[in-house]
Amino acid sequence: MKHGWVVLLLLAGVIAPQAAKAQAAAYGEFSVGDYTNLVRTDLLYGGTVGVLVGDLELGKHIVVQGDVQGRFVRKSGMSFNGLTVGPRFEFPLKRAALTPYAELMVGFGRLHEDSGVYAGSTTDSTLQVNGGVARRLTPRWDAVLDYSYAQYYAYGGQYNPKTFGIGVVYHFVKR
Repeated sequence: MKHGWVVLLLLAGVIAPQAAKAQAAAYGEFSVGDYTNLVRTDLLYGGTVGVLVGDLELGKHIVVQGDVQGRFVRKSGMSFNGLTVGPRFEFPLKRAALTPYAELMVGFGRLHEDSGVYAGSTTDSTLQVNGGVARRLTPRWDAVLDYSYAQYYAYGGQYNPKTFGIGVVYHFVKR
């Protein structure tokens, strides 16, 4: 336990001198997910929503934020609802007004199927890697396009949802 505190203090010492701004943003996307298991492939449609918090600048080219994300996709007879959290690493390209980003998210998801081999509902953990690009439209609005690859651990980890999303981000503070 003592070593954990030493690592935490060293990390705080490295991060503390960096510029941290209290910023928040909310986003919404239309999402299409490919839910394939050993038996069949299903395309689920719906939304992804989330909140971005923080704005820790690590040098001139990396910004770290926290992301809390909810995904709600469905089709007739099948649905997936999930909640994940994790860090978001942005790499702003100021001249192009583009911001590529990558995320590593962990959380839980609930899969429901009305019929078939896996009829019923199950809740299990999920791990996902997200990547995308945001384009600044105004000082408060961004357009965003992203891709997510996830591992959903129910049913022996058969589901590896691959999701595309397109949407907007609203920043509560002008940038």
